[in-house]
Amino acid sequence: MKRDVVEIGKAARPVRERVSAEEWQLRCELAAAHRLVAHFVFVDMTYNHISARLPGEPEHFLVKADNVFMEQVTASNLVKYDVDGRQVMESGFRASPAAYNLHAAVLKARPDIVAAVHTHSPANLAVSAQKGGLRPITQQAMRFYNRIAYYANVADDTTPEGTAQLARALGDKWTMILENHGALVCGTSLAEAYIYHHFFELAARAQVGALAGGAELITPAPDVCEERAKKFGRIGQYNHQSRDWVAGMALAEKLFPDHKE
Repeated sequence: MKRDVVEIGKAARPVRERVSAEEWQLRCELAAAHRLVAHFVFVDMTYNHISARLPGEPEHFLVKADNVFMEQVTASNLVKYDVDGRQVMESGFRASPAAYNLHAAVLKARPDIVAAVHTHSPANLAVSAQKGGLRPITQQAMRFYNRIAYYANVADDTTPEGTAQLARALGDKWTMILENHGALVCGTSLAEAYIYHHFFELAARAQVGALAGGAELITPAPDVCEERAKKFGRIGQYNHQSRDWVAGMALAEKLFPDHKE
């Protein structure tokens, strides 16, 4: 079936000439975030995505195209959708239904969420298949203590109906484990969603390793976990001035300069 988009590479004018300076900056940063996730995390081919709400356009967001790996994302091949899942800017690319439905549903249901990272890494897939989910057995995991929503694998989350159910399951949380599926990590900024996803991935890898070791696990007391979550798991504490984000952008500039194309 012929796709209802212009031929790849045949858009009327370069994307940079058709968007605001603010949107172009976000495009560059979102492309860099995709490159960094691919660099640090083993992701699932073309099926993982990061979305970011556009500054000054809260009903619009950018997300990865359906036919590129995270390693291939650039500022220009990101695609623009609205929170009802409609593509709103002419492009030689489009997102997959799973991407625009899931991210659109979450961003529509939660105006306070600015960005969302959804991945299927070996570690978060393993944790998503374990009863009890993420255990507070590391400092990274304690950031999420009692702050994770869980979504049972009972509906097709590539459809508007399934993703609406997923968005309801997220509730007022910022991180969700999709059982037998992967992870969704959100933030009040692109930087925050990226940083918390990195911590979640470290925690998941550590849990898989600890369980594989076979030794009895040490689980800190609930009050210790709660105190650490209050101190280091606060929403709104990370932004584009945070040192991890600044260092990440510098690394992307060095390793993947083509992300700004």
